[in-house]
Amino acid sequence: MKAKANFFGGALSIIIAFFFALFLARSNVPQNIASWTMWALLDAYIVITCIASGNKRPWLPLGCMLGACSVVAILFSRGEWKWGYVETISVLGAGIAFLSWWRLGPKYAIIAIILAMMISGIPAVCDAWTENDPSSWWYWGGSAFCALLSCYGAKGWTIEERLFPATSFSFSIFMTVLVLS
Repeated sequence: MKAKANFFGGALSIIIAFFFALFLARSNVPQNIASWTMWALLDAYIVITCIASGNKRPWLPLGCMLGACSVVAILFSRGEWKWGYVETISVLGAGIAFLSWWRLGPKYAIIAIILAMMISGIPAVCDAWTENDPSSWWYWGGSAFCALLSCYGAKGWTIEERLFPATSFSFSIFMTVLVLS
């Protein structure tokens, strides 16, 4: 049952992100392309790092990576690009956290990459705060549900198994509340 919950959380995250990308293609909901691009890249690294550290079921990171790639493709096709101070600071912070990946080994690299992902989310948080559009609440709420399923379905209480789903859940709940306020 737990293994199915973990798989279902990852599969559902792909479906939700795909529908979110289609939603973005048809609407003008503001999204930060810098955050989404960094998330897509960092999700790929978290999948690789989870597997290297012994997690044989990284379904949520895999789902998030594929979903983020579909959103990035839509955002690039819309021709939206905004780069400012917040994006620069975010890329520098994410880059520093990511570079530590090579020095720390897989287990601690997961912590560094997740920290980089949280830093990468700063532009999206700033945009959600300043250009508040509640129409994306369902994506963030659905992402929180997927992360909760994956957290429940993880094999053990380890960094490799539960840190990504737990932080994804926290960030997604935060974004849900932020876009609804």
